[in-house]
Amino acid sequence: MKILQVDINNYRSCIQTRLSLPLNLMALIGANGVGKSNILYGLRLFTKMDRSRSFFSEEIKDGVLDELLNTQINLVLDFEDKTIFLRCKFYYETDERNIDKVSHTEVKYRIQGENSKKYINISSSIYQIIDLLDDDRIALKQLPKHFRTKEVQFQIRLIKSISNLSYYSATQFSDPSKCPISIELDDYRISSRNLKGNKIHQQFIYDLYKAYKGASPNFQLFLNTVGLNGLALIEDVNFSDHIIPSSSYKVKTGGKIQQIENTKSIIIPSVKVDGLTLSPNQLSEGTFKTLALVFYILNDRNQLLLIEEPEVCIHHGLLNSILQLIIQQSRHKQIIISTHSDYVLDMLRPENILLVHKEYETGTKVNSISKSLSANDYKVLKEYLENEGNLGEYWKESGFDYE
Repeated sequence: MKILQVDINNYRSCIQTRLSLPLNLMALIGANGVGKSNILYGLRLFTKMDRSRSFFSEEIKDGVLDELLNTQINLVLDFEDKTIFLRCKFYYETDERNIDKVSHTEVKYRIQGENSKKYINISSSIYQIIDLLDDDRIALKQLPKHFRTKEVQFQIRLIKSISNLSYYSATQFSDPSKCPISIELDDYRISSRNLKGNKIHQQFIYDLYKAYKGASPNFQLFLNTVGLNGLALIEDVNFSDHIIPSSSYKVKTGGKIQQIENTKSIIIPSVKVDGLTLSPNQLSEGTFKTLALVFYILNDRNQLLLIEEPEVCIHHGLLNSILQLIIQQSRHKQIIISTHSDYVLDMLRPENILLVHKEYETGTKVNSISKSLSANDYKVLKEYLENEGNLGEYWKESGFDYE
């Protein structure tokens, strides 16, 4: 799947925002407050589609939904060799932490060349079916017959594709001191009792542990990338597993009293740096953030990655390596980054850049460099890049018209 065009309407500063995504790697640049992050946050709403569990009957639907914020996002997709036009309406609330909680989603689509301009509604029951199919114990043949039609199967694949995106922010992996020294597991999953520390840090350690235990080729690639033969950030990563008793109780079976012991699994991560074995929470912020970002760039299997300001807390040597990874991975998936760094632009072509600015009445606007500059100015820019300097220097020295 590839997103070709995005229209975001009525979402924060994105009142009427359209962006075209001609290449697999696109970078959003612009001044603070123009809406670069809001574009990424708007796309993140698609990850919350499968959390739309609220049921609204026709009698109460209008009254309930009127109390919620609503946003319309339209996509043009290249999906399974078809051009898909998707219309999604999200009803949501934004909490005090600025996190959007989606309560209801309405999705419809049409396929170019089929059924003229008729849009097909996707039933909200599709989300529950997707959850069932993600459970290894449920097979497609076990579902009711009407869920096994070609049309419904196509809708399931479509919803899964557009909701499978990942977001990594500039501050997401900040303050490694919040990283837990151990994680408790239940049936090889993070225990709900393990609530101390930062959940994002916990998830990173858990994802790293899964790759480590699964002997994933990408885990070895990760070690080679961050290890002594690569970025030289660390020497090794290890996990120790401990099974300890958690509780016990007595049951009577066949006239005999039997003592039942419950256990829990505790995993303890460690990182070797300069011959010292450290807990991840003892690493510097730049090292921890780089480890997490490199791991997810290499291991994230989602088809769209959103990365906000990869340059934060990272010196130019490491940033160069991360950008090389991003460019390399963009051959296999779609990546959108936002940046304030002229150094990031130095490694990209004008075709990879989207200029973001904000207008008073219509909000956040996005244009390619070629559409923002006159034909003559664009020609001058290309000649400058070929003979004199790079894109970052051009941006820093003369800027673009929107600034």
